[in-house]
This record gives sequence, structure tokens and C-alpha cells, in this order.
Amino acid sequence: MELNIISYTAEQLAALTAEQLKEVRSAQLKKNALEKALAERLFQEKQKLVEKGTYYSDSWALLQKKLKDEHDSEVEILREGLLFYLHYSVKPEQEEEQTSPYPLDYSLSDRERYLIVRDYYEATYSDGVERFNAFKADTVARQYLGELYAALYDYFLEDA
Repeated sequence: MELNIISYTAEQLAALTAEQLKEVRSAQLKKNALEKALAERLFQEKQKLVEKGTYYSDSWALLQKKLKDEHDSEVEILREGLLFYLHYSVKPEQEEEQTSPYPLDYSLSDRERYLIVRDYYEATYSDGVERFNAFKADTVARQYLGELYAALYDYFLEDA
């Protein structure tokens, strides 16, 4: 099964607990079901329009957009719920063990966390390769940054 409900790296997924992985899998299965239902609904609506002889009118494009927007909204609600769960379900034993050179505040938004970590590495390491290697070795950032870890990883990789 392809996991595309969230954009976590393989390392981040490996660091999740069994319960967290179960939630990710459940959300992915719900998303897959929504996509299948959308495809079936679009097929049925297209057939109706063909039978009526109005398929080539603007109504098909409008209906397609409406159904796609409804689908996207439902998927986004599902995705946000999963990200919220992952954001606040840090492993208790990990939380106690975590030490990092930047402050860890789990009450901050993902974007605020991203900026703190990015600013720390940019201020501490002037060499791009050294910065990337230090960030890559930072196991705390994988959990702390959530979905934005991959974006920061790519940002530092490009600079390296």
C-alpha cells in the first residue's frame, strides 16, 4: 500500500509507534476508499449525462469540479486529523530522552517548529555540507518537525 495521505520520510515512519502506524494506515485506507468512491461517482454521473445527451455541455466540467472539491475537502479533513494526532502523540519515553541544541516546544505549530530548527542550523553551520550532515544525524528533528522534516531535509540537501 502506498502511503500518500502524509509526506513522512521512511525514517519518520520507522520511528512511529505501532499505534501511530495503525492510525496512519487507517487514514490511508479511508483516503483510498474516498478516491474509489469519487471515481465511481464520476463514472455514474458521466453515464447519466451521456444518456441525456448533455455530456459535452459545461455541466460535466462543473459537476466534475464540484465532486473533486468535495473529495479534496474530505481528504484534507482526514489528513489534518491524522497530522494533529501525530503532532500530539509523541512517545513519552522519547520525550524524556530527547535532548537537542534548539528548544523543543511541542505546543508550537509545525511551521514555528520548522523555523526554529532551520534558523538553528543556519546560524550554527556556515558550510552547507556540514549543515546537511548535522541535520541528517538529528534524530529528534524527524519526530519534532513532522511532515515538514522532508521539506527541510530537501532545503538543506539543495544547499549542500
